[in-house]
Amino acid sequence: MVAAITVVGIGPGSPDYIIPAARRAIADSDVVVGGKRALDTLVEGPQKRVFITADLAALEREIRAVPPTQKITVLVSGDPGYYSLLQWLRRTFPEENIEVIPGLSSIQVAFSRIAESWYDATLLSFHGRVPEEKELVYQKGKKLAFLTDAQHNPAYIAQVLLAHGWPAESRAVAMERISYEDEKRLDTTLDACAQSEGFFHSVLVVMG
Repeated sequence: MVAAITVVGIGPGSPDYIIPAARRAIADSDVVVGGKRALDTLVEGPQKRVFITADLAALEREIRAVPPTQKITVLVSGDPGYYSLLQWLRRTFPEENIEVIPGLSSIQVAFSRIAESWYDATLLSFHGRVPEEKELVYQKGKKLAFLTDAQHNPAYIAQVLLAHGWPAESRAVAMERISYEDEKRLDTTLDACAQSEGFFHSVLVVMG
């Protein structure tokens, strides 16, 4: 048997953005799995801490070694349903052992920062992947939101969109370290965004 696993969305980073159910799951667990920053920030009790690294085989062994009488909480940034470790956990462990507590995604918070709705936006990611060409083509009134990475930062993505017919004057908003005290925002045009620097692991919202 495998111990019960609760996958908790910890939001964009700041503890202020974590729901109470997530906090209770962390407090009630025997083992907490997560990135170093999340564990250092959110785990205050005597729980065993297991750091997530690129070695998923080692993580699987750590989880399987936990006695079935204990509880495991896995911390994932944002919401577990959007590009997280949840997919791997579902492939690796029985579904009936997994409970999910949602969290705020950085994209949700990014749209709230600019007081824009996101129900009609296309959510894409350049974080370790590349969207399909058809998703990048300009249409009047279209909204796009991207997760970015060091290679595919907002400047790079803006250049790609300009090449796919997006008007230079389209609004582009890049946001980095969302929810932290040093949160950074660039609200500009797509053309100016293409010349910008920084904002590596961030969210980019573009509106046509």
